[in-house]
Amino acid sequence: MDYDLGSNFTISDGLPALSRTTDTYYTVSIDHKGGVNGAFHLSCGAYAGGLVATLQHSSDDGDADSFTDEADTSYGNTVSVTLTDVGEGEINVPNPRERYTRIKLALAGTCVASITNIKGPLDCVSP
Repeated sequence: MDYDLGSNFTISDGLPALSRTTDTYYTVSIDHKGGVNGAFHLSCGAYAGGLVATLQHSSDDGDADSFTDEADTSYGNTVSVTLTDVGEGEINVPNPRERYTRIKLALAGTCVASITNIKGPLDCVSP
């Protein structure tokens, strides 16, 4: 995880860039404690098939079986992104429903894919 002093955001690999086959993958979750907003930047290179990224949320410590797909757009969060060709996308989480969010990535073919987690701006505590 990297902390960008200039912007007061943390940036980390949610899903490192690798060639991936048809399957479902999950990113590392963002813990929104101390930094309310979040975003997930998706990148897909060498490509053969479709890609659907879905926002998930959880109130516990991030156990895989406790995450729920986000379906409610009234919170202002991007709930999913679909890519059908080489490209980029972003899922913004300005109002997380619960403490943890992550992305469920479903690939319909082989793809070099990565997801970057961005959290912030972080809360500041004055001395």
